[in-house]
Amino acid sequence: MGNDRKHMKKVRKKRIDSIEKQIVKHVEKILNEEGRQDTTKEYWKKEIDEKFLKQIEDDKEYLKKK
Repeated sequence: MGNDRKHMKKVRKKRIDSIEKQIVKHVEKILNEEGRQDTTKEYWKKEIDEKFLKQIEDDKEYLKKK
């Protein structure tokens, strides 16, 4: 069971890095792009706030557990 936990820690660390990169991309879109009908600036902001930041918080909480 220790290997599963070790593997999940590795996966979550990689996911945190990936999500942080995605946040940077979204911020760049908010600053530099106009937005479209289905992907507006508000959509990108909402996705960062509700999806990405929550996932990072959940993953960091998991990593704190022993």
